[in-house]
Amino acid sequence: MKRFILYAVTVVFAALMMTACGGGGGGILLPNPSGAAFEVLLVIDDDVYRSPAGEEVFNMLTSPVPHLPQPEAQFRISRVQHQHFDNMLKTTRNIVFVTVDSALYTRCSINLMRDRWARMQAIVNITASDTETLRAGVERNAGRIVDFMVRLERERFMDYYASSISQEALQRTYKKFGCKIALPSSMNKFNEAENFLWISNGGDNVRQDIIIYSIPYHSTEQLTHESILAARDSVLKLHLPGSIEGSHMGTEYRYYPPETENITVNGAWCAETRGLWRMVDGVVMGGPFISHTRVDEVNNRIIVAEGFVFAPRVDKRTPLRQVEAMVYSLKLPQEINAVTVVAKRPEAKESAE
Repeated sequence: MKRFILYAVTVVFAALMMTACGGGGGGILLPNPSGAAFEVLLVIDDDVYRSPAGEEVFNMLTSPVPHLPQPEAQFRISRVQHQHFDNMLKTTRNIVFVTVDSALYTRCSINLMRDRWARMQAIVNITASDTETLRAGVERNAGRIVDFMVRLERERFMDYYASSISQEALQRTYKKFGCKIALPSSMNKFNEAENFLWISNGGDNVRQDIIIYSIPYHSTEQLTHESILAARDSVLKLHLPGSIEGSHMGTEYRYYPPETENITVNGAWCAETRGLWRMVDGVVMGGPFISHTRVDEVNNRIIVAEGFVFAPRVDKRTPLRQVEAMVYSLKLPQEINAVTVVAKRPEAKESAE
């Protein structure tokens, strides 16, 4: 009997160890990261932080989020010196290490790492021989560093939404377009029309909306910046009326013109458009939006997924990044069914993944 109990305990312990080590894959089961979204722990000594190089690092992390109606920083910073960085801080979701040491380094080096001490953790390790070398290196690579941490934040949102997915939104999207999208359960208000689906959280303080629509695909001329915006304005005028008769939602062109960039999503071409929306001929309302225009090559359609935010009394960075993650989760029919297709479309200039 004792041998049986000892054997059972041994088997359970071994199973637990295999689980902790990633089921034999060699990895370690990491804890979830700590801290709030878009918080960064900056590990830097005081003398470096007070130098022009430290100012460059600070300006990089607090640079304004593009396409918002008012300035908002990319990240909120907390700071410690290297000697105070301990085990309690190792699971912080975003950590930027800055080290200057002429005995160890001869140039500025920037290493982007993930999942070191926590799951879906972003680590940026910046080393340099002196502060001027550091300043120049950070200035040169600021965009790459910020994009890396923003992308990890988006992946965290997507991971969370996939674990608490709105089945109704998933089913409605699949039934209407043959597509799948991972939206949180809070997105529970719906409105449908032909080739059009509107999903909202109906929030009072922070309203988040997703719209998906399709149009026939005829040529790559439909995929230009001007054609994408023309189609957007036409769809919004038809389906998103305002409270005043004759008013409707539209694109803000007067102060912050929208921008379109060719990227890749799920390995395929996508036109990502960012900008501001406003009510045309109606009450004063507006906010930021992000739109993905993609080619459904199975059904020869253009599929557009857009997220927009209305939050007049609060910051909009995080709500916008949240709907951005929802838009990025969209899967087209060829991606769901693993169909290999080749379409005539513009080349993606850089990957968003």
